[in-house]
Amino acid sequence: MTDLTRRTTLYGIAAGSAAALAGCTEAGVPADENGTDGGDGGDSGGDGNDGTDGEDGVDGDAEGVTTAVQQVGAALSGPSWDRTERRGFCVLITEEGDASWLLGEAPEAARAFVAETDFAESVVLYVESVGPDTCHDEIAFDGVAVEDGTLAADATVRGAESDDVACGEAVTYSAALLRVTSDPRPDAARLSVTDGWGETGTVRDGDGIRDPEGLAGGIRPDHEPSTVPAGFDCDTEGFERHPQGYDGDVNWGGGGGAGSDAGGDGPLALRVVVPGDDDPGSDPLAIGRGTRFRIELTNVSGRVEYVGTRGKYNLELRTEDGWTELRGTDGDATFGYTDEAIGVPPGESLEWEFEMTESGLVEGGPHADALRVCPDLVRGRYRFVFFGAADLAVAFDYEG
Repeated sequence: MTDLTRRTTLYGIAAGSAAALAGCTEAGVPADENGTDGGDGGDSGGDGNDGTDGEDGVDGDAEGVTTAVQQVGAALSGPSWDRTERRGFCVLITEEGDASWLLGEAPEAARAFVAETDFAESVVLYVESVGPDTCHDEIAFDGVAVEDGTLAADATVRGAESDDVACGEAVTYSAALLRVTSDPRPDAARLSVTDGWGETGTVRDGDGIRDPEGLAGGIRPDHEPSTVPAGFDCDTEGFERHPQGYDGDVNWGGGGGAGSDAGGDGPLALRVVVPGDDDPGSDPLAIGRGTRFRIELTNVSGRVEYVGTRGKYNLELRTEDGWTELRGTDGDATFGYTDEAIGVPPGESLEWEFEMTESGLVEGGPHADALRVCPDLVRGRYRFVFFGAADLAVAFDYEG
Protein backbone atom coordinates (compact mmCIF):
# COMPACT_ATOMS: atom_id res chain seq x y z
CA MET A 1 0.00 0.00 0.00
CA THR A 2 1.15 3.55 -0.63
CA ASP A 3 2.38 5.70 2.24
CA LEU A 4 -0.06 8.62 2.22
CA THR A 5 2.14 10.78 4.43
CA ARG A 6 4.98 10.50 1.95
CA ARG A 7 2.61 11.28 -0.90
CA THR A 8 1.59 14.50 0.85
CA THR A 9 5.24 15.47 1.03
CA LEU A 10 5.66 14.81 -2.67
CA TYR A 11 2.68 17.01 -3.44
CA GLY A 12 4.37 19.82 -1.55
CA ILE A 13 7.52 19.42 -3.63
CA ALA A 14 5.49 19.54 -6.83
CA ALA A 15 3.49 22.62 -5.85
CA GLY A 16 3.38 25.23 -8.58
CA SER A 17 4.50 22.83 -11.28
CA ALA A 18 2.53 22.98 -14.52
CA ALA A 19 3.40 19.41 -15.42
CA ALA A 20 0.44 17.03 -15.62
CA LEU A 21 1.24 13.96 -13.51
CA ALA A 22 -0.82 10.79 -13.47
CA GLY A 23 -1.33 8.46 -10.54
CA CYS A 24 -1.98 4.76 -10.31
CA THR A 25 -4.45 3.48 -7.75
CA GLU A 26 -5.02 0.49 -5.58
CA ALA A 27 -8.62 0.24 -4.46
CA GLY A 28 -8.97 3.99 -4.74
CA VAL A 29 -5.83 4.62 -2.68
CA PRO A 30 -3.14 6.81 -4.29
CA ALA A 31 -0.05 5.11 -5.62
CA ASP A 32 3.34 6.65 -6.26
CA GLU A 33 4.13 9.53 -8.58
CA ASN A 34 6.08 8.83 -11.76
CA GLY A 35 5.86 12.24 -13.36
CA THR A 36 7.44 13.81 -16.37
CA ASP A 37 10.63 14.65 -14.47
CA GLY A 38 11.48 10.93 -14.14
CA GLY A 39 12.31 11.29 -10.44
CA ASP A 40 11.68 9.01 -7.48
CA GLY A 41 8.09 7.98 -7.92
CA GLY A 42 7.14 7.16 -4.36
CA ASP A 43 5.98 3.99 -2.69
CA SER A 44 4.59 1.38 -5.06
CA GLY A 45 5.19 -1.78 -3.10
CA GLY A 46 8.50 -2.14 -4.99
CA ASP A 47 11.71 -0.19 -5.06
CA GLY A 48 9.95 3.14 -5.69
CA ASN A 49 11.73 3.82 -8.96
CA ASP A 50 9.48 2.60 -11.74
CA GLY A 51 6.08 3.71 -10.54
CA THR A 52 4.61 0.22 -10.91
CA ASP A 53 1.58 -0.97 -9.02
CA GLY A 54 1.37 -3.98 -11.29
CA GLU A 55 1.51 -6.57 -8.50
CA ASP A 56 -1.44 -5.15 -6.60
CA GLY A 57 -5.12 -5.44 -7.41
CA VAL A 58 -8.14 -3.27 -6.85
CA ASP A 59 -10.22 -3.75 -3.71
CA GLY A 60 -13.74 -4.81 -4.56
CA ASP A 61 -12.87 -6.95 -7.58
CA ALA A 62 -15.70 -9.27 -8.58
CA GLU A 63 -15.24 -12.98 -7.99
CA GLY A 64 -13.05 -14.55 -10.66
CA VAL A 65 -11.54 -11.20 -11.68
CA THR A 66 -7.92 -10.30 -10.94
CA THR A 67 -6.56 -6.81 -11.52
CA ALA A 68 -3.33 -4.86 -11.50
CA VAL A 69 -2.74 -1.14 -12.02
CA GLN A 70 0.01 1.06 -13.39
CA GLN A 71 0.38 4.81 -13.50
CA VAL A 72 1.16 6.37 -16.87
CA GLY A 73 2.05 10.02 -16.44
CA ALA A 74 0.60 12.78 -18.60
CA ALA A 75 -2.37 11.72 -20.75
CA LEU A 76 -1.20 10.11 -23.97
CA SER A 77 -4.04 10.95 -26.38
CA GLY A 78 -3.15 14.60 -26.65
CA PRO A 79 -5.77 14.70 -25.23
CA SER A 80 -8.09 14.69 -28.23
CA TRP A 81 -11.34 14.92 -26.29
CA ASP A 82 -13.17 17.94 -24.91
CA ARG A 83 -13.36 17.93 -21.10
CA THR A 84 -16.49 20.10 -21.19
CA GLU A 85 -18.36 17.40 -23.12
CA ARG A 86 -17.13 14.17 -21.53
CA ARG A 87 -15.51 12.96 -18.34
CA GLY A 88 -12.70 10.97 -19.91
CA PHE A 89 -11.47 8.58 -22.54
CA CYS A 90 -10.57 4.89 -22.54
CA VAL A 91 -9.05 2.28 -24.84
CA LEU A 92 -9.42 -1.47 -24.36
CA ILE A 93 -6.23 -3.28 -25.39
CA THR A 94 -6.97 -6.92 -26.20
CA GLU A 95 -3.89 -7.86 -28.22
CA GLU A 96 -0.23 -6.96 -28.16
CA GLY A 97 0.29 -4.03 -30.51
CA ASP A 98 -3.32 -2.82 -30.31
CA ALA A 99 -2.29 0.47 -28.73
CA SER A 100 1.11 1.09 -30.35
CA TRP A 101 -0.24 4.45 -31.57
CA LEU A 102 -0.99 5.38 -27.97
CA LEU A 103 2.05 3.99 -26.15
CA GLY A 104 4.75 5.25 -28.49
CA GLU A 105 5.70 8.10 -26.15
CA ALA A 106 4.53 6.50 -22.89
CA PRO A 107 6.93 6.07 -19.94
CA GLU A 108 8.97 2.90 -20.04
CA ALA A 109 7.15 1.49 -17.00
CA ALA A 110 3.80 1.83 -18.79
CA ARG A 111 5.08 0.16 -21.94
CA ALA A 112 6.61 -2.66 -19.88
CA PHE A 113 3.32 -3.15 -18.03
CA VAL A 114 1.52 -3.75 -21.33
CA ALA A 115 4.35 -5.87 -22.77
CA GLU A 116 4.28 -8.14 -19.71
CA THR A 117 0.56 -8.81 -20.11
CA ASP A 118 -0.48 -12.29 -21.19
CA PHE A 119 -3.23 -11.38 -23.65
CA ALA A 120 -4.37 -14.98 -23.82
CA GLU A 121 -5.99 -14.48 -20.43
CA SER A 122 -5.95 -10.72 -19.76
CA VAL A 123 -6.79 -7.33 -21.25
CA VAL A 124 -5.46 -3.88 -20.42
CA LEU A 125 -7.67 -0.82 -20.11
CA TYR A 126 -6.10 2.60 -20.64
CA VAL A 127 -8.07 5.41 -18.94
CA GLU A 128 -7.74 9.20 -19.01
CA SER A 129 -9.56 11.87 -17.06
CA VAL A 130 -8.92 15.41 -15.86
CA GLY A 131 -8.85 17.61 -12.80
CA PRO A 132 -8.61 21.31 -11.89
CA ASP A 133 -5.05 21.43 -10.51
CA THR A 134 -1.75 19.56 -10.37
CA CYS A 135 -2.81 17.64 -7.28
CA HIS A 136 -5.53 15.89 -9.27
CA ASP A 137 -2.96 13.63 -10.82
CA GLU A 138 -4.21 10.08 -10.29
CA ILE A 139 -7.09 7.79 -11.23
CA ALA A 140 -8.57 5.39 -8.68
CA PHE A 141 -10.44 2.24 -9.71
CA ASP A 142 -13.16 0.43 -7.80
CA GLY A 143 -15.78 -2.26 -8.32
CA VAL A 144 -14.11 -3.96 -11.27
CA ALA A 145 -16.31 -6.67 -12.79
CA VAL A 146 -16.94 -8.42 -16.10
CA GLU A 147 -20.63 -8.41 -17.05
CA ASP A 148 -21.77 -10.24 -20.20
CA GLY A 149 -18.40 -9.71 -21.83
CA THR A 150 -18.12 -6.05 -20.79
CA LEU A 151 -15.54 -4.75 -18.34
CA ALA A 152 -17.33 -2.49 -15.86
CA ALA A 153 -15.66 -0.32 -13.23
CA ASP A 154 -15.69 3.01 -11.44
CA ALA A 155 -12.78 5.37 -12.15
CA THR A 156 -12.27 8.51 -10.10
CA VAL A 157 -9.73 11.32 -10.34
CA ARG A 158 -8.20 11.86 -6.91
CA GLY A 159 -6.62 15.04 -5.59
CA ALA A 160 -4.71 16.02 -2.48
CA GLU A 161 -5.82 14.44 0.77
CA SER A 162 -5.46 17.64 2.74
CA ASP A 163 -6.39 21.27 2.23
CA ASP A 164 -2.94 22.15 3.51
CA VAL A 165 -1.28 20.87 0.36
CA ALA A 166 -0.25 23.54 -2.14
CA CYS A 167 -1.35 22.66 -5.68
CA GLY A 168 -0.35 24.20 -8.97
CA GLU A 169 -3.13 26.03 -10.82
CA ALA A 170 -3.18 24.02 -14.03
CA VAL A 171 -5.81 21.77 -15.56
CA THR A 172 -4.22 18.33 -15.24
CA TYR A 173 -4.97 15.28 -17.39
CA SER A 174 -4.23 12.04 -15.55
CA ALA A 175 -3.97 8.52 -16.94
CA ALA A 176 -3.67 4.95 -15.71
CA LEU A 177 -3.58 1.37 -16.96
CA LEU A 178 -5.76 -1.36 -15.51
CA ARG A 179 -4.95 -5.00 -16.26
CA VAL A 180 -7.93 -7.34 -15.91
CA THR A 181 -7.63 -11.13 -15.91
CA SER A 182 -10.85 -13.10 -16.20
CA ASP A 183 -12.39 -16.10 -17.93
CA PRO A 184 -13.77 -15.23 -20.38
CA ARG A 185 -11.90 -12.06 -21.17
CA PRO A 186 -14.00 -8.93 -21.75
CA ASP A 187 -14.27 -7.59 -25.29
CA ALA A 188 -15.74 -4.18 -24.40
CA ALA A 189 -15.48 -1.69 -21.55
CA ARG A 190 -17.92 0.62 -19.77
CA LEU A 191 -16.71 2.95 -17.02
CA SER A 192 -18.36 5.35 -14.65
CA VAL A 193 -15.76 8.13 -14.62
CA THR A 194 -15.73 10.96 -12.09
CA ASP A 195 -13.40 13.82 -12.98
CA GLY A 196 -11.64 16.21 -10.62
CA TRP A 197 -14.64 18.55 -10.47
CA GLY A 198 -16.85 15.73 -9.21
CA GLU A 199 -18.73 15.39 -12.50
CA THR A 200 -19.60 11.77 -13.38
CA GLY A 201 -20.35 10.29 -16.79
CA THR A 202 -20.23 7.01 -18.67
CA VAL A 203 -17.20 6.38 -20.86
CA ARG A 204 -16.97 3.39 -23.23
CA ASP A 205 -14.12 2.04 -25.27
CA GLY A 206 -14.73 2.82 -28.90
CA ASP A 207 -16.55 6.06 -28.09
CA GLY A 208 -15.57 8.79 -30.49
CA ILE A 209 -13.00 11.30 -29.37
CA ARG A 210 -13.92 13.78 -32.10
CA ASP A 211 -17.39 15.15 -32.74
CA PRO A 212 -18.08 14.91 -36.49
CA GLU A 213 -20.29 17.98 -36.21
CA GLY A 214 -17.29 20.02 -35.09
CA LEU A 215 -14.98 19.09 -37.98
CA ALA A 216 -13.91 21.73 -40.46
CA GLY A 217 -15.41 21.67 -43.93
CA GLY A 218 -18.53 20.08 -45.37
CA ILE A 219 -19.78 16.97 -47.08
CA ARG A 220 -21.65 18.23 -50.16
CA PRO A 221 -23.78 21.24 -51.15
CA ASP A 222 -27.36 21.10 -49.92
CA HIS A 223 -28.79 22.10 -53.29
CA GLU A 224 -28.84 20.60 -56.75
CA PRO A 225 -26.01 21.72 -59.05
CA SER A 226 -26.81 24.69 -61.28
CA THR A 227 -24.96 23.06 -64.18
CA VAL A 228 -24.88 19.42 -65.24
CA PRO A 229 -22.90 18.98 -68.47
CA ALA A 230 -24.03 16.40 -70.99
CA GLY A 231 -20.71 14.62 -70.81
CA PHE A 232 -16.98 14.99 -70.23
CA ASP A 233 -15.42 13.61 -73.38
CA CYS A 234 -11.74 13.81 -74.25
CA ASP A 235 -11.02 14.34 -77.97
CA THR A 236 -7.64 12.59 -77.77
CA GLU A 237 -7.75 9.26 -79.54
CA GLY A 238 -6.88 6.37 -77.24
CA PHE A 239 -7.36 8.36 -74.03
CA GLU A 240 -8.16 5.91 -71.23
CA ARG A 241 -9.75 7.10 -68.01
CA HIS A 242 -8.65 5.99 -64.58
CA PRO A 243 -11.10 3.25 -63.58
CA GLN A 244 -13.60 3.66 -60.76
CA GLY A 245 -12.24 1.88 -57.73
CA TYR A 246 -15.65 1.44 -56.13
CA ASP A 247 -18.78 -0.43 -57.15
CA GLY A 248 -22.21 1.10 -56.73
CA ASP A 249 -23.27 3.66 -54.18
CA VAL A 250 -20.89 5.75 -52.08
CA ASN A 251 -21.07 6.72 -48.41
CA TRP A 252 -21.37 10.48 -48.18
CA GLY A 253 -19.18 12.01 -45.50
CA GLY A 254 -18.46 8.98 -43.35
CA GLY A 255 -18.17 5.26 -42.92
CA GLY A 256 -15.86 2.45 -41.96
CA GLY A 257 -12.30 1.52 -42.71
CA ALA A 258 -10.87 -0.72 -45.40
CA GLY A 259 -13.05 -3.73 -46.07
CA SER A 260 -16.02 -2.25 -44.22
CA ASP A 261 -19.48 -1.53 -45.57
CA ALA A 262 -20.31 0.82 -42.69
CA GLY A 263 -21.66 4.12 -43.93
CA GLY A 264 -22.94 7.40 -42.57
CA ASP A 265 -22.05 7.37 -38.89
CA GLY A 266 -19.01 5.09 -39.08
CA PRO A 267 -15.67 5.80 -37.39
CA LEU A 268 -14.21 7.72 -40.34
CA ALA A 269 -15.38 11.20 -41.35
CA LEU A 270 -14.53 12.71 -44.74
CA ARG A 271 -14.77 16.46 -45.34
CA VAL A 272 -13.87 18.90 -48.10
CA VAL A 273 -12.36 22.10 -46.70
CA VAL A 274 -12.60 25.18 -48.92
CA PRO A 275 -10.89 28.44 -47.88
CA GLY A 276 -13.38 31.21 -47.23
CA ASP A 277 -16.36 28.96 -46.61
CA ASP A 278 -16.81 30.60 -43.21
CA ASP A 279 -16.88 34.11 -44.67
CA PRO A 280 -20.28 35.83 -44.48
CA GLY A 281 -22.12 35.69 -47.78
CA SER A 282 -19.87 33.04 -49.29
CA ASP A 283 -21.39 30.15 -51.20
CA PRO A 284 -20.53 27.03 -49.17
CA LEU A 285 -18.47 24.40 -50.96
CA ALA A 286 -18.02 26.55 -54.07
CA ILE A 287 -14.56 26.66 -55.66
CA GLY A 288 -13.15 29.03 -58.26
CA ARG A 289 -10.37 28.35 -60.71
CA GLY A 290 -6.97 28.14 -59.05
CA THR A 291 -8.45 27.76 -55.57
CA ARG A 292 -6.49 25.47 -53.29
CA PHE A 293 -8.60 23.15 -51.17
CA ARG A 294 -8.09 19.98 -49.19
CA ILE A 295 -9.85 16.76 -48.34
CA GLU A 296 -9.59 15.55 -44.73
CA LEU A 297 -10.27 12.01 -43.50
CA THR A 298 -10.55 11.96 -39.69
CA ASN A 299 -10.83 9.03 -37.32
CA VAL A 300 -13.56 10.20 -34.93
CA SER A 301 -13.56 6.93 -32.95
CA GLY A 302 -11.55 5.77 -29.95
CA ARG A 303 -9.73 3.00 -31.84
CA VAL A 304 -7.18 2.86 -34.63
CA GLU A 305 -8.92 2.52 -38.01
CA TYR A 306 -7.17 1.06 -41.03
CA VAL A 307 -7.49 2.33 -44.57
CA GLY A 308 -5.85 1.66 -47.91
CA THR A 309 -3.07 3.73 -49.42
CA ARG A 310 -3.71 7.44 -49.97
CA GLY A 311 -3.74 7.06 -53.74
CA LYS A 312 -6.95 5.05 -53.75
CA TYR A 313 -9.34 7.77 -54.84
CA ASN A 314 -11.41 8.93 -57.81
CA LEU A 315 -11.95 12.56 -58.85
CA GLU A 316 -15.24 12.86 -60.73
CA LEU A 317 -17.65 15.24 -62.42
CA ARG A 318 -21.41 14.76 -62.41
CA THR A 319 -22.71 14.60 -65.99
CA GLU A 320 -25.99 13.56 -67.58
CA ASP A 321 -24.35 10.17 -68.10
CA GLY A 322 -23.43 9.85 -64.41
CA TRP A 323 -20.25 10.46 -62.44
CA THR A 324 -17.21 10.56 -64.75
CA GLU A 325 -13.55 10.31 -63.71
CA LEU A 326 -11.54 13.42 -64.66
CA ARG A 327 -8.14 11.82 -65.05
CA GLY A 328 -6.80 9.46 -67.64
CA THR A 329 -3.76 8.49 -69.65
CA ASP A 330 -2.71 8.64 -73.29
CA GLY A 331 -0.44 5.64 -72.94
CA ASP A 332 -0.61 2.08 -71.75
CA ALA A 333 -0.30 2.83 -68.06
CA THR A 334 -1.82 0.44 -65.54
CA PHE A 335 -3.46 1.61 -62.36
CA GLY A 336 -2.46 -0.94 -59.75
CA TYR A 337 -2.49 -0.24 -56.02
CA THR A 338 -0.94 -2.22 -53.19
CA ASP A 339 -2.98 -3.73 -50.39
CA GLU A 340 -1.13 -1.94 -47.60
CA ALA A 341 -3.10 -1.05 -44.48
CA ILE A 342 -2.53 2.44 -43.10
CA GLY A 343 -3.44 2.97 -39.45
CA VAL A 344 -5.20 6.23 -38.56
CA PRO A 345 -5.01 6.83 -34.77
CA PRO A 346 -8.05 8.22 -32.90
CA GLY A 347 -8.55 11.91 -33.51
CA GLU A 348 -5.99 12.12 -36.31
CA SER A 349 -6.52 12.90 -39.98
CA LEU A 350 -5.19 12.11 -43.43
CA GLU A 351 -5.13 15.02 -45.87
CA TRP A 352 -5.11 15.49 -49.63
CA GLU A 353 -4.37 18.94 -51.06
CA PHE A 354 -5.39 20.06 -54.53
CA GLU A 355 -5.44 23.16 -56.72
CA MET A 356 -8.52 23.56 -58.90
CA THR A 357 -6.69 23.48 -62.23
CA GLU A 358 -6.08 20.67 -64.69
CA SER A 359 -2.51 20.19 -63.48
CA GLY A 360 -3.29 20.90 -59.83
CA LEU A 361 -5.67 17.95 -59.62
CA VAL A 362 -2.91 15.57 -60.71
CA GLU A 363 0.30 16.91 -59.17
CA GLY A 364 1.42 14.98 -56.12
CA GLY A 365 -1.18 12.28 -56.65
CA PRO A 366 -0.90 8.67 -57.74
CA HIS A 367 0.50 8.00 -61.21
CA ALA A 368 1.13 11.73 -61.62
CA ASP A 369 3.62 11.11 -64.40
CA ALA A 370 1.02 9.27 -66.49
CA LEU A 371 -2.29 10.95 -65.68
CA ARG A 372 -3.81 14.18 -66.93
CA VAL A 373 -7.23 15.82 -66.83
CA CYS A 374 -9.04 15.76 -70.19
CA PRO A 375 -10.89 17.75 -71.41
CA ASP A 376 -10.40 21.03 -69.55
CA LEU A 377 -12.47 21.59 -66.41
CA VAL A 378 -16.03 22.82 -66.85
CA ARG A 379 -18.52 24.32 -64.44
CA GLY A 380 -20.43 21.75 -62.40
CA ARG A 381 -20.40 19.48 -59.38
CA TYR A 382 -17.30 17.46 -58.61
CA ARG A 383 -16.61 14.82 -56.04
CA PHE A 384 -13.76 12.96 -54.35
CA VAL A 385 -14.31 9.26 -53.59
CA PHE A 386 -11.84 7.43 -51.35
CA PHE A 387 -12.11 3.74 -52.12
CA GLY A 388 -9.32 2.99 -49.67
CA ALA A 389 -12.06 2.82 -47.04
CA ALA A 390 -15.82 2.18 -47.35
CA ASP A 391 -16.15 4.24 -50.58
CA LEU A 392 -16.35 7.58 -48.76
CA ALA A 393 -17.30 10.67 -50.77
CA VAL A 394 -17.54 14.45 -50.55
CA ALA A 395 -18.60 16.93 -53.24
CA PHE A 396 -18.24 20.62 -54.16
CA ASP A 397 -19.19 22.97 -56.99
CA TYR A 398 -16.70 24.44 -59.47
CA GLU A 399 -17.68 27.92 -60.61
CA GLY A 400 -14.98 28.34 -63.23
